[in-house]
Amino acid sequence: MPKLGKMNQTRLRSYLYLGLNTIVWGTALIIVKPALSVTTPFRYLLYRFVFAALFSLPILLHYWSKIKNKKKIITKISLLELIGTTLSLGLLYFGLNKTSAIEASFITTTTPIFIVLAGILYLKEKEEKHEWFGLTLAFIGTALLTALPVILNGNLFDGLSLDGNLLIIGQNISIAIYYVLAKKHYKKLPKLFVASISFYVGITTFLFLSLLELNFSFSNFIAAIVNDFSSTSVWFATLYMAMFGSIIGLTSYIKGQDGIEASEAGLFTYLQPLIYVPLGIILLGEHIHPLQILSLIIIFTGVYFAEARFKKKKR
Repeated sequence: MPKLGKMNQTRLRSYLYLGLNTIVWGTALIIVKPALSVTTPFRYLLYRFVFAALFSLPILLHYWSKIKNKKKIITKISLLELIGTTLSLGLLYFGLNKTSAIEASFITTTTPIFIVLAGILYLKEKEEKHEWFGLTLAFIGTALLTALPVILNGNLFDGLSLDGNLLIIGQNISIAIYYVLAKKHYKKLPKLFVASISFYVGITTFLFLSLLELNFSFSNFIAAIVNDFSSTSVWFATLYMAMFGSIIGLTSYIKGQDGIEASEAGLFTYLQPLIYVPLGIILLGEHIHPLQILSLIIIFTGVYFAEARFKKKKR
């Protein structure tokens, strides 16, 4: 049996890492949704980052002695993670709390489209006509997906919510801004070190917000924690996202990007519906509306045109 060449082995390894990432992140919102019927988005995120920080402590210690100008670097990371961690995840999980898990997952799948647009506006990246056509088509599909609660008469279909959908669109916008800033400012930093610091930013900010929503009553806060962790769904969502969502998912995504082009790696995001759609139907009893499928078809068609690289044949 012929052996794979070094390049093919590298590419195959990247595909396996990105396939793992697709499964882990594609499952995420389906697992978290039941927990939000018990706890609040802020407290859930606090629990998630406390456990993630504990799990990632060896990673942080590994990089700690290698980072120079720690005060300056950690300050820069902390400021950026207020956007990438606190703002974007706060919007995402408040949106998830209001709309269906499948609908929320559909909308988050369009995040790469917003990142491309942010790159055009902020990084002055150039796009060709076919790429603009594809982006426009993808945004039409995204707008249709977001407006489904209005089109389908409010919340009459599986708890869809326009407010929830708009919050998740806000997440897409904030994470797109974060990614273009991170591309510039995190270029020379170890990504796993950045992720480890982001967990502590999450702990600090979500602790403050969790106390704020209880008017800084520590007795009510402790009582809420005890009540939250009496639920299996909170334990499961917290541990899954702390270990798999925050550490394994991120690590596999970073390693997967190493062996192939970034644009090709980004296409794996669009495989996530293969994970969250059947899980949402089986585990949460949610349903798919034909207009959701139509929206995805429009979005994926747009992505195809945006990603295609038409080359003129040399004569």
